[in-house]
Amino acid sequence: MGKYSLIHTENIPNPTKIDIWELCKKGKSLLQMFIDEHPNDDLIFDKIAGALSIIEITSNLLRLPKTKFRLIDGHGINCKVYEAKSGIIRLYLFHEENTGKVIVTGGKKGNQKEDIKSVLQTIKDFKNESK
Repeated sequence: MGKYSLIHTENIPNPTKIDIWELCKKGKSLLQMFIDEHPNDDLIFDKIAGALSIIEITSNLLRLPKTKFRLIDGHGINCKVYEAKSGIIRLYLFHEENTGKVIVTGGKKGNQKEDIKSVLQTIKDFKNESK
């Protein structure tokens, strides 16, 4: 067994037209690890909930403006990579063929470039392992 796995997200309780998963590394959800970094910050928690809501909306095949949900281009990975935005919070996800949307992790606006670079590497590692 590899170090990456997928679990159905419990952070979006409602059924969606496109399944939503979370990427786990060594059995731990990377998204949950990001959420757990902010245990008593209601503002951050509210923005994470807002970004999860955006993922839920788009997983029901509704479109949102790029200011809320955008495609990240030019990464050389054979899948679509997205960023859901709510205030200073960014949640990163990709579309896995025949599976659904996979939430990788979150980050803050000020760390966007580094976060995107890290997320893209994580997706590459996941895809290489699952070949």
